[in-house]
Amino acid sequence: MSGVFGILLLLTAPLLGPFILWHIHLRTRAFPAASKTVLVLVLGDIGRSPRTQYHALSLATAGGCRVHLIGYSGTEPLPALTANKKIKVHYIPTPGRLDRNGNRLLYILQAGIRAVTQVVQVVSVALFEIPQPGFVLVQNPPAVPTLLLAQYLRFALKASLIIDWHNFGYSIMALSLGSQSPIVKFARMYEQCVGRSAAAHLCVSKAMATELRSVWNVRGPVITLYDKSPSHFKRLSLPEIHAFTSRFPTSTSLFTTITATGTPEYIPTRPALLVTSTSWTEDEDFDLLIDAMCAYDAALAEAKKTGNRELRRLVLVITGKGPLKQRYDQKIGNLVLEYVTIVTVWLPADQYPLLLGSADLGISLHTSSSGLDLPMKIVDMFGCGLPVCAIDYPCLHEVVTDNTNGRLFSTSDQLCAQLTELFDTSDAMRTLSDLRKGTKQFADRRWDEEWMEVVAPVFGIKAAKE
Repeated sequence: MSGVFGILLLLTAPLLGPFILWHIHLRTRAFPAASKTVLVLVLGDIGRSPRTQYHALSLATAGGCRVHLIGYSGTEPLPALTANKKIKVHYIPTPGRLDRNGNRLLYILQAGIRAVTQVVQVVSVALFEIPQPGFVLVQNPPAVPTLLLAQYLRFALKASLIIDWHNFGYSIMALSLGSQSPIVKFARMYEQCVGRSAAAHLCVSKAMATELRSVWNVRGPVITLYDKSPSHFKRLSLPEIHAFTSRFPTSTSLFTTITATGTPEYIPTRPALLVTSTSWTEDEDFDLLIDAMCAYDAALAEAKKTGNRELRRLVLVITGKGPLKQRYDQKIGNLVLEYVTIVTVWLPADQYPLLLGSADLGISLHTSSSGLDLPMKIVDMFGCGLPVCAIDYPCLHEVVTDNTNGRLFSTSDQLCAQLTELFDTSDAMRTLSDLRKGTKQFADRRWDEEWMEVVAPVFGIKAAKE
């Protein structure tokens, strides 16, 4: 693997040399240093990077900073971000996907070419299109070539580097290549080495903070910034639920109706509305979810025969984009279910909170490739007062407390049992109501408040005096 690294250096050096010299020439003549200018970098679809978008908005609105956000196009960013005059988005071309199942040498070559191309694209924007920033904030993962690029920008721009650790890139790579792959081992070494030094390290869980301090021995303060939903994530009123669900074909007859007095009300026999969001990647077990839905459908059919219990029908909405969507769309389309309806959709950013605010229960299948990150989808659900059934893993207790704001499961049988308990009509409303109340403690503190207390001091931003 040292040979691969050498090839990358050989390819990159002649490309960066002229950039460095020309950059020095430009900087001495054109742009003064600007501590209130922040370069935010994510080598991913900006519209599908909510935490990074929230950072940009907070820097601009609460901090009064001018923000230059570099990343890929694809999904529309938040309207508040595109409308903010202090934020300028710089799109770079989206690279093609790498074939991890093909020839290994070809994969390495393609990855090298892709990395060099990304470096050139980002450097050209960072050096020639924006004023000199005081800070560089970078999202990790992806780690390659992001972290190396971030360290270069830190040096070239004489800026303070802030790394926001969402997860570990090598652990995501291991899902498809295996943890013993030489490529994965090299990626881990690279990530630990190149990501070690920064002015500050932000991370999404206390467990990850402990890993960074004790195992990775990073240099610079490590700060846990929990994901928090913005204020527009909230439980909808019944009229708002009716207005939202009535946008879609047949929804009015399924969930709500209008009374003779013109007010909306729930249909007594309405199905329960379940929702899960996904990136359709290997770290979420959709076979488990499908098995649980099939088992629930069979349980409801049996209950109708015996009459010993009454279960609600289910409508499960799965929202998101990703590489495995087509495979599971086909599998879901082949299911024969009588009492459970499964729909896969992609919702714009402004409609996703409305779906969560209308639903009865959220489901999280996120297992974490590293075991150290926390799913933002659960945070968004709690912001909407939506309890969750979540697949369990070691650090999830930092967000979900079993039988308080949700339920934890490990198998499809456990999930099915929880659904039959929650949607048994004799007791479901009380149980769901108790869990909904349990979400309030986590949802009371929103992103703006969390960011101002935890992150603002890193950028030298002080809270406005009331």
